[in-house]
Amino acid sequence: MFDAHAHLQDPRLAAHLTQILDAAEAAGVRAICSCATSPDDVAGVQALPREWKSLRITRAYGTHPWHVVGLATHWLDPIEAALAADPSACVGEVGLDGIRKEVPPELQREVLAAQLELAARLQRPVIFHGARVWGKLLEFVKPHAPRLPGLLLHNFSGSPEILREFLRLGAFFSFSGSVCNPQNKSARAVASLVPLPQLMVETDSPDLGFIAGAPFNQPANLPLVIDALAQLRSVASADLCHATEENARRFFYGFQNNPSWN
Repeated sequence: MFDAHAHLQDPRLAAHLTQILDAAEAAGVRAICSCATSPDDVAGVQALPREWKSLRITRAYGTHPWHVVGLATHWLDPIEAALAADPSACVGEVGLDGIRKEVPPELQREVLAAQLELAARLQRPVIFHGARVWGKLLEFVKPHAPRLPGLLLHNFSGSPEILREFLRLGAFFSFSGSVCNPQNKSARAVASLVPLPQLMVETDSPDLGFIAGAPFNQPANLPLVIDALAQLRSVASADLCHATEENARRFFYGFQNNPSWN
């Protein structure tokens, strides 16, 4: 299994990281992408181990739309330096947001544009946040998409119409524990529509917790996402597990024709 979106550098996980990685490895998770959310996050992502037993950790660097206010003048420099130092790293988590109304939309667009230009120049795939503004994100990304080697819509919850438009851009889509909730009808409906070659799974650890009483969400919960998604799509969990892992390999390791791993 490949957890396509997590935040292992989150301070809430620091005291438990060894146990979290052990639990993920024991659960059958073979790779995790840990995404930065701001320039202040970069060092934490860089400090993560690249391998943990049979588990591989890949990286993404970017500024999340929640953190665009108060950025330093040269805020992009540490992100660019981290990407230059790691040719396998992606750009992310970046995007637009409709949850926090206090974050100016124009500033979100300005910061996103700078990061998409960087991704195009360095030829790195991009991992997007688009909560409650998937349509606006689509229109913003369209002119940039031909210059980008890959697009991943994290925790996607847009409409079937928006899904179809992103599919035309060649985008991938990842789904989290939200598909485990029978009340989340929109996420479950759209998750059943994504073509299998463009589907991935994630936990968004430590956020989006979906297990009652657990102190935080963690990558070891990924089999629950696989099982729920497999049931939605009427396929075997083992088949979905294999397909989503192969899709993630193509997205995260295929853009530079990196050799596959076993």
